[in-house]
Amino acid sequence: MSAAVRQDSPVSTIESLLELLAGRGDESDFHDRYAQAVAAVVRAELALVVLAAQAQGASLLGRFGEPQSAQALFEALPPSLLSGAAQQGYAHDTWRRADGMGLILLAVRLLDDVPSVLVMALPERERAYLKEALVRALLVKDVRRRRVPMDAASLAVSPLVEVRPQEGMRGGGALVRRGGRDMLSLLGVAAEVMQAQKFSEASLALVNGLAALYGLRQVALVWRRAGAAELVAVSHLDRFERTSRMVQALQTAALEVLSTDSRIRAWRAAGQEGDPSALLAGPPAHQMLLGALEDAPGLLSLPIRNRSGLAEAVLVCVLDKTEVSDEEVDELTAVLDMVQPGLAYGEVEHMWWGKRWRRKALDRLELFFGPGRPWIKFAAAAAGACVLFLAFGSLPYRVEATAQLATDSTRVVTAPNDGRLLDVLADTGDMIRKDQPLARMDAADLRQQELEVGSEIRRYGAEEDKARAAGSLAEAQVARFRREQAQARMRRIQALIDSSEAKAPFDGVVVEGDRRNLLGSTVRRGDLLFRVAAVEGLYVVMQVPERDIRALRENPEGSLILLSQTSREIRFKVTHFVPMAQVKGDQGNQFQVKARIIEPPESWWRPGMTGLAKIDAGERNVAWILFHRMVDTLRLHFWW
Repeated sequence: MSAAVRQDSPVSTIESLLELLAGRGDESDFHDRYAQAVAAVVRAELALVVLAAQAQGASLLGRFGEPQSAQALFEALPPSLLSGAAQQGYAHDTWRRADGMGLILLAVRLLDDVPSVLVMALPERERAYLKEALVRALLVKDVRRRRVPMDAASLAVSPLVEVRPQEGMRGGGALVRRGGRDMLSLLGVAAEVMQAQKFSEASLALVNGLAALYGLRQVALVWRRAGAAELVAVSHLDRFERTSRMVQALQTAALEVLSTDSRIRAWRAAGQEGDPSALLAGPPAHQMLLGALEDAPGLLSLPIRNRSGLAEAVLVCVLDKTEVSDEEVDELTAVLDMVQPGLAYGEVEHMWWGKRWRRKALDRLELFFGPGRPWIKFAAAAAGACVLFLAFGSLPYRVEATAQLATDSTRVVTAPNDGRLLDVLADTGDMIRKDQPLARMDAADLRQQELEVGSEIRRYGAEEDKARAAGSLAEAQVARFRREQAQARMRRIQALIDSSEAKAPFDGVVVEGDRRNLLGSTVRRGDLLFRVAAVEGLYVVMQVPERDIRALRENPEGSLILLSQTSREIRFKVTHFVPMAQVKGDQGNQFQVKARIIEPPESWWRPGMTGLAKIDAGERNVAWILFHRMVDTLRLHFWW
């Protein structure tokens, strides 16, 4: 055995069976090696070869697996399992190990010199694989101990099969077996298919091997792809024209097998193979293919089923005889069941990922909708489900509206006097504290007036003192009045200088007032400079379109998502509704709705923040939700 072949690979398993058939190795552990090889073929955890003698009781000839589990299985074998396998050829049962794990027991009667039974234990999860496991076990059941060992030279020279012409048939052939060597031939074909690196090579190895083994005129493998049949390999041909009439006829015949999921035979009337007008028997597509083959006496088409039991490929055999024995058909089916997993895996894995995904999706759809245009069936089923959902389903309906956080705790900061803004210390969105300066007026003129009035006060004070010194009381009194008048003007100028700085009335946030527009501008007393809002008593103000106002219920609830944090929903409850529409430009008439925020306020909320609000309007029919606006537009247009 080659060192490059892994011990657990399919090739090494087949080589082990070939060694058993050739009689190589120690004969004392023949049954142990046979149990190991069969366990690899069937993928069993345990395998036993049991001598099923009725009088003396059963005895263990060979085993594979964990020794304690194998011994426990042998001691727990039910007599009905062994007797059923001896009478019917196979039987199955269940068994639970000491650790509680359930196993499926599969027993097959062996073609040995002694009445022996092969017992295999498979995991409970492989129940769907039981049919394929039985086919594999039946395929290797006739491997038995050789009385006369054969060396490698005689094995390589001696023919495995012999084709002999039958009487009354031109060029006909039948399979003649020699002492069990048909098993070697079958395993050789399977090994060649499994060793192929590509799907195309494996397909060609299969059709060429079967054509040579059974003396068939031609063998074709047709694979089901996207609901159609596609020819992938023809024996003795490396390339073929896919648009030719013969290829189309082969694919059409394969479609008959895929649609009926059964074996199909077609043949000519006896003794009229060379007559073009001979009567043909079989389904229409097979009759057309048989007629195109001219002198071929018969056709045999076999479905190749996957693990789910669905036919995924077809083997079309052009026979050299009209009679095909059931034993030969069963052998062909066994070979196909053995190589099917490898072919299916290779056919999928050698596609690019898009085709693999599409193929797997197609397989899943065919499990539910059956073969033949599954995408159309799926689309029809999906469309029907959508129509039913639209007609009878319901979903929560919510009215969308633009929203804004607002508060009633606002104050307007105006210009204290006429003049020019020298400095602007706040901007929209700034957090401010009470008495914090927001803007300063240009007070240069007021300070100049302050100096002038100050000099007048000092001059009038000097005149008053001079008049008193001269004894002129009247002039002193007039100077005093003038000084007091100047002092009053001084106080007024100082008050204007003090008020030239705009200050915050309370702690809050600036919601209106742009620094770029205000800086350096000339204002008059009372002009709006800033609007300040306190971060307290926040509520939601929404503008609901006129077309959706009818859907609102009394005091509904809803959710608000702010543009500053779209991942956070704020729950609210509607409290006020202004029953008069407001025109909002291109947006049309809108109604103002106010709502109270249910959740406690968070520190990052600010008055003036905008977002999207959705107001709950109850459950509505799905079709109404999707099409009510279109229906309203049609009613307004056609007045119905």
